[in-house]
Amino acid sequence: MIYITGDTHRVFYRLHNIEKNKDNMLIILGDAGINYYLNEEDNKLKKYLNDMNIKLFCIQGNHEERPENKSTYKEVDLFGGKVFVEEEYPNLIFAKNGELYNIDGKRVLVIGGAYSVDKEYRLLYGHKWFKDEQLTEEEKNSILDKYKGKHVDIILSHTCPLKYEPTEVFMQGIDQTKVDKAMEIFLDKIEENIYYDKWYCGHYHTEKQIGKLEFMFGRIKVFNKDEFVPKYGYNGYEIVRDAFDKKQVSLDNNSHCPICDSKDIVLLKGDGYNIYGNDAIGIICNNCEKVYGFNDVKYRPNCPKEL
Repeated sequence: MIYITGDTHRVFYRLHNIEKNKDNMLIILGDAGINYYLNEEDNKLKKYLNDMNIKLFCIQGNHEERPENKSTYKEVDLFGGKVFVEEEYPNLIFAKNGELYNIDGKRVLVIGGAYSVDKEYRLLYGHKWFKDEQLTEEEKNSILDKYKGKHVDIILSHTCPLKYEPTEVFMQGIDQTKVDKAMEIFLDKIEENIYYDKWYCGHYHTEKQIGKLEFMFGRIKVFNKDEFVPKYGYNGYEIVRDAFDKKQVSLDNNSHCPICDSKDIVLLKGDGYNIYGNDAIGIICNNCEKVYGFNDVKYRPNCPKEL
């Protein structure tokens, strides 16, 4: 089975929601964060992930070093194209930009990279910033020349074409006139000049679909299917997003589960800083053994859902 998800940023709890065996693989749409600190901390994470008995297929994001810049990576043939792998961690596979892969019988084009809108902040306060976070003009021209007018089944990228930018989740306080949109403009050209059936991207920490393009973040899907993988909490209960609104529960002493009418429930509260108004985000129903999320939580811009 092949799965796909958005940015992980070194946090891999979501892997516990999928079956792990040597034949399964999870595609991460950039910012996996595996090559971030470039020291022993990365190696500890790599060992942990490599031992989980599932392959990770990682697209280049903007908050990580390119594998080709590290001497420990070798370029090898896999899925009909070139990938980067470290001998010590063979389950951690990094895609090469501009390669066309055969994944699950589909022709899959990979285009990683993006601009860090918080670049100035990172440089000012000594946080990691990677100068090769975006593709060079040479790389972009090569990809466009190679695939212009051709058909691929699926495109995997970190950011998205400019025309599809989810402006509603832009970070507050960022002057958008200073943001380098070169990658998004380039992906506009890709979108206009390459025939494709489906496009997945990450980067924006949101989940939405616009036509054939789908933004992914915290949830996992079965690759090339409109099917989310069930998500489970630490108590083993399945998490059901957007199950019902708050008034159906009645947030008082008479609170009950709208599904089974049980009063054996626990109210879940989110981070009030991220939410407008009432910070209740859902309930845990011990009778149903499920976590139900409210569909009327008002999150602030660029704040992802907490379930």
